[in-house]
Amino acid sequence: MCKSLIIFLMFIFIQQGEKDITTETVLVNLKNRQYENALKISEKIKNDSVRSYCIKLSNLRIHKKPVDLGTNTSKNKDVLFLKKMIAGYNAQLLGGDSTIIAYQEFSKALAISESLGNIAYTKTALIGILDLLKEEIFIGSKQFELYLNYFDDIKADIEDEIILLLYQLVFYSKANQELKVDFNYFDYVLKLDSIFNQLSDTHILYPVYFHEKGIEAKIKGDYSLAEYYFIKSNSLCKSKLDFKSLKNSNIWQLADTKLLQGDLRASKKYLEQSRTTSKDLKDQFYDDRLAADIFATEAKHDSAYFYLNRSLVAEYNLGYKNNTLESSLLAVENQTDKLKLDQIISENKRKSTQNWLIVTTLALVFGAGFALLLQKNTTKKRLLAEQETQLKQERVDNLLKQQELVSIDAMIEGQEKERQRVANELHDDLGSLMATIKLHFNTVKSKFKDPALHQAETLLEEAYQKVRGMAHSKNSGVMSDQGLLPAIKKMAQVITETNALQVTVEDFGMGDRLENSLELSLFRTVQELVANAIKHAEATTLNIQLTQHKDTLNIIVEDNGKGFDRTNAVKGKNGMGLTNIEKRIEHLEGHFTIDSVLGKGTSILIDIPI
Repeated sequence: MCKSLIIFLMFIFIQQGEKDITTETVLVNLKNRQYENALKISEKIKNDSVRSYCIKLSNLRIHKKPVDLGTNTSKNKDVLFLKKMIAGYNAQLLGGDSTIIAYQEFSKALAISESLGNIAYTKTALIGILDLLKEEIFIGSKQFELYLNYFDDIKADIEDEIILLLYQLVFYSKANQELKVDFNYFDYVLKLDSIFNQLSDTHILYPVYFHEKGIEAKIKGDYSLAEYYFIKSNSLCKSKLDFKSLKNSNIWQLADTKLLQGDLRASKKYLEQSRTTSKDLKDQFYDDRLAADIFATEAKHDSAYFYLNRSLVAEYNLGYKNNTLESSLLAVENQTDKLKLDQIISENKRKSTQNWLIVTTLALVFGAGFALLLQKNTTKKRLLAEQETQLKQERVDNLLKQQELVSIDAMIEGQEKERQRVANELHDDLGSLMATIKLHFNTVKSKFKDPALHQAETLLEEAYQKVRGMAHSKNSGVMSDQGLLPAIKKMAQVITETNALQVTVEDFGMGDRLENSLELSLFRTVQELVANAIKHAEATTLNIQLTQHKDTLNIIVEDNGKGFDRTNAVKGKNGMGLTNIEKRIEHLEGHFTIDSVLGKGTSILIDIPI
């Protein structure tokens, strides 16, 4: 009897625990965009009503299509929460004024989650609200901050941190009416980089991460890198149905990036693809504004005006729609009467129609000519101001660069003079003195056959050779009868023989000698890079490649050491330092590139015109 009672109690406990765990696990998987896993877990939930609505919510998130709420009248708070989330997503998919209803349903779901005291439920409701605001808020709104801060307060793991950072990047990139990036934007990007560096390459959110990296590169003006990231994001989106909107955004960004690069043909091609997938007013606005820019660049002013005018109408309606939603954010939370909500929707429709007629009338009155002239005049003034600012900055940068180069030249010249002085003193003074001592010693040796004298002679010869070696090593390193390649090979041989580091040298197409000062500068650069590897990299092998192709010399120095973070790199205390080496290469009109990965070594590439 006692044994049966224990088994019964264990069964009840397991059933209750499984219910609690599986319901929350579904929501956690939905939060992390693991929609297929959420669907599989939903099918195992014991409670029929909860299982049914978990399956509906999972399918809705997978297929992005409204689902039937059914007629279930259960008062179970789990069921009520799931029904409010489904109703919110259904309304969001319908678009238009239904976004107000979507916000209302998500807000009710949030209230239910707070009454349950369940963090997983609260995060699910907040994501619903933030996703809605992300799509609907246009420019200049701050209404998202309340929910963003709420999510920040309850985040618990790295997945939550990623979700929060991605929202911050989206919202703070369009929170400024002057279309300027929020000052926190790049801090959020750096935090996101540090997190994704720790994740596997198969993480579900990599498509979103690469998209945001493309936006960052585009903001910085590195359009080739931006194109690379957008294409990479798009390739990962193809196998994921729920990333359809992200794929559309990537295509539009590629069209805009190609325009910024001056490739109008490719820009038009991507724009056509974007139009085939555009689904709402905001997509139309971006497509038409980009089309206007393309035609303006081609000096097709009639077409440019046509699309500019269409985008202005869309922009006005978007601004109105934004204001409507923001008003709802403040008002709908306190509404308990559905009739009041219906009145708001009806009034919004009436105002929308009235405002649209006003905008259309104004556009016809002002005409194509005035709009185009105004645009040209504004663009011209802006370009002139930007050019003037850029010229001033270039003058300052050039002056600073010249001062740095003078300092580097003085340092290198001083080092070479000191090497030459020490070498001359070793060779001419101490070397001559030791040679004289050796002659006298040989005279004494001929008179006495003491073994100790023989040992002393051996030590004296060894000391003499070391002095000669020091004198030569302190010399320029590029002897008149050697040149750059032999000097580097000799240095590699000496270092390898010490067993401190295995150094190999490979050369391809090396022809005639270079100008002596250039050879000397390049030798010192390679010498400093090898020294850095010995001192800091903890490497066991290092490879030096020299390739001469026509009028260009390419040098690659690679090691298998521990690598480093360039942003935290400190200038060398006893040498030129990486920054000074880079400035030196720039002075030679070359290019200096560092590719280092923590734990995987460092590659340094130098291209020099000869």
